Amino acid sequence: MLENLIFFIFAIILTYVAKKKNLFPNFTGDHHQKFFNEKKIPLIGGILILASLLRFYYNDSSFLNFTFINIFLIGFLSDAKFMSSPKLRLFLQLLIVSSFVFYFKIEVTPTRLEFFDSILQNSYLSFLFSIFCFLILINGSNFIDGLNGLLLGYVLLIFLVLNSNHLISFSGLSELEINYLIYSFLLVIILNYLNLLYLGDSGAYLLGFFTGYLLISIYNSQISISPYYVILLLWYPCFENLFSLLRKYFKAKSPIKPDNKHLHQLIFLFFKSKIKSENIMITNIFSSLMINFFNLIIFIIASKNPNLTFLQIKLIILSIFIYCLVYYFLNKKFYSRSKK
Repeated sequence: MLENLIFFIFAIILTYVAKKKNLFPNFTGDHHQKFFNEKKIPLIGGILILASLLRFYYNDSSFLNFTFINIFLIGFLSDAKFMSSPKLRLFLQLLIVSSFVFYFKIEVTPTRLEFFDSILQNSYLSFLFSIFCFLILINGSNFIDGLNGLLLGYVLLIFLVLNSNHLISFSGLSELEINYLIYSFLLVIILNYLNLLYLGDSGAYLLGFFTGYLLISIYNSQISISPYYVILLLWYPCFENLFSLLRKYFKAKSPIKPDNKHLHQLIFLFFKSKIKSENIMITNIFSSLMINFFNLIIFIIASKNPNLTFLQIKLIILSIFIYCLVYYFLNKKFYSRSKK
């Protein structure tokens, strides 16, 4: 209870000071950010996420805390406009994640695909595959952080479904620590919904990395869950990343240059055309809630039997199919017409 109160006071003071002193504002000159909001909102959500994680992980491996801090710093320097190069950020992510995977001997196996598992028996290929998975998740989390509450709400959904089926107890966190993190994330998402702060790259990178670490910790524990249950829980940011890379590649555009054609942005445009409100934040939050409501339904169905691989694969395919279908029609509606 005391920890919750301290975090609440810290969050309110930090938000007030950041707003008052105009600290770490988002730059509305960036086209993909200006797409939703004209105001300068402080990018301090990552500071609060880092503070909440270090509160309970400080007794664990110092190298884990070192990784948390460095993942945060890459995003923080980006938010502060000291590291504007996407290539440099990706390179630094690669170094940090590689060190983390090597130090903790992280393995994203078995996959229950005999051919693929036989390939991953090679330690070098397994090492590279684990790094690839983390990088896709970290940057995919940043990709979907374009609506208020979308990314943090998605992570909270993962927490809540894992808590409901008691799988989160295998993460190494106590019930007190789990409740504290949920409380902390809820407070940050409320401040985000109120448009008082954004996660920024620092918060998005850190949440992506932490979520991946949490799920791998659970999967590698002595319990029997399908690896495809883990993939399903992470399907949205990972597929958003892969889909965006392919989309830009076939359009002969830079795969690392931001644009405003992500699925959540198209959904925002759709609801904006339907919701006749001068307050753009209503449309912003409603779009975010609708996306996460869909994921909540998928997660609830999947969590009824997390051991059943066939069920998880069907739900992954269904989610990707619906994503592509919605993307096709909305992209055609808002962009194909403009070319005519």
